[in-house]
Amino acid sequence: MITRLPALLATLLLLAPTLARAEGDAPADAVLEAGPCASPRAAAATFLDNLQPDQYLPRKAIECFARPRGMTDDQLIARAKDLKAVLDARGLYVVMDDLSPKNDVLDERGRLRSDLVDGADGVELRRIDGRWVFPATVVDRVPVLYRETFSGFSEAVLARLPGALRATVFGYEIWQFAGLLLLLALSFLVSRFVGLLVRNRLTALTRRWRLDVDPALLRAFAWPLGTVIAALFFLVLLPELRFTIGTARVLAIAGRVVTAIAGVLLAYRLVDLLALWMQSRALATENKLDDQLVVLVRKALRVVVVAVALIFVLQNLNVDVTSLLAGLSIGGLAFALAAKDTAANLFGAMTIFLDTPFYVGDWIKADGVEGTVEEIGLRSTRVRTFYNSILVVPNSLLTNATIDNMSRREFRRMTTRFGIGYHTTAAQMEAFVEGVRAIIAAHPDTRKDYYEVHFNEFGESALEVLLYAFIKVDSWSAELQAKHQIFLAIKQLAERLGVEFAFPTRTLHVDSVFQDAPRVVGGSKPPS
Repeated sequence: MITRLPALLATLLLLAPTLARAEGDAPADAVLEAGPCASPRAAAATFLDNLQPDQYLPRKAIECFARPRGMTDDQLIARAKDLKAVLDARGLYVVMDDLSPKNDVLDERGRLRSDLVDGADGVELRRIDGRWVFPATVVDRVPVLYRETFSGFSEAVLARLPGALRATVFGYEIWQFAGLLLLLALSFLVSRFVGLLVRNRLTALTRRWRLDVDPALLRAFAWPLGTVIAALFFLVLLPELRFTIGTARVLAIAGRVVTAIAGVLLAYRLVDLLALWMQSRALATENKLDDQLVVLVRKALRVVVVAVALIFVLQNLNVDVTSLLAGLSIGGLAFALAAKDTAANLFGAMTIFLDTPFYVGDWIKADGVEGTVEEIGLRSTRVRTFYNSILVVPNSLLTNATIDNMSRREFRRMTTRFGIGYHTTAAQMEAFVEGVRAIIAAHPDTRKDYYEVHFNEFGESALEVLLYAFIKVDSWSAELQAKHQIFLAIKQLAERLGVEFAFPTRTLHVDSVFQDAPRVVGGSKPPS
């Protein structure tokens, strides 16, 4: 025995790494290499495949169900059938490729468990004694899931249906077609009722809050809200029709997509209503900065709404949004290079908002652009020209341009020259100049501390009087009105003084001494 000990020790030393590796990899319980419950995928296939109409083997379907104490095979089969009915009615399609084919799969918390399908309220598979099974807790929870999915009313109605409605057409019973039409009709009525109720309520609130809201906007807000409520109503009652998994899944996806689209429109209209309320508050203040903030907030909220809605719709279509966003992050550099102009415009909008070179409603001139600012957006600024067209100017161009803000003028300059006839006497000229000065001093919109009115120049055809003054008004229309009043008063003054305004004239003196005889070039005397 002693002579064999070295050989035994040598053998153990050689096998030690292999034994250690096997012990480290071995799970706590036995591992099945193959069988109906060897993995989460195999257990799910055993359950679902053996409850199909063309392969109905219920006793084989319950092979991967842990049996609660005291439960018979028939009771366990009933629980399995009820669980499948819940999955089918809710449109919860089990994707086998999403389930692991391995026996030792762990969840994110390191447990030997796997969810059957997302949205199944805790329906899971666990490895017990080397077999993947639906644990007893899931079997006990099936009646609760069944009651949450199917109402007692529908059970009672189905029990009393005449045989004619239980006839099968295209693989479905007639009552299912009738129930679907009835559900669609009820959903439509719910949509109209909720929309009408919300519209009337909002109309009353806008009157109470004294908001000037377009009735079309209220209708546009009430319609998507009614559609959202109707779509949710449809999704809640859809399981009562007990369609097969394929049909139920398609109808459920359609209902969720309608909900998402209506939700986007609802959020869009809600942003409009919020912006309208913010605008009413902004108009009550003298600061124009909050007016610009309303536009930017409205557009930013719209972008957020569209982004969130897009993610929601993709999730309802079973698109892996996480992988999609990861792919976008990988291509972020290329996207950034392609969108550098957009980024420049966004930063331009921030610069305009923070630096405030102009506000909405200002008259600006900038590198060939002239007009009234109508809207400052995230990408561009809209300018209404004086011939009533719209110029869409990228914000990046405006931030680098020299902007002449005509609306920021404290005073508006008025300069002109009056041509007085040469036959005007000195007394008339003095009286006229003093009268114009009095008109400027008396007008309520003129600057009183600085203006110039003088007999300034002897022109070719008139005596020139210079008028140089400033008007303090808020708009171009008010400027024109003030000029009209001043010029009309000057015209009336000239009529009272007998002063005539000259128009361009030229006196031509003809040398008639030579009469008809041609004059000799260089000659000094006419011919005799």
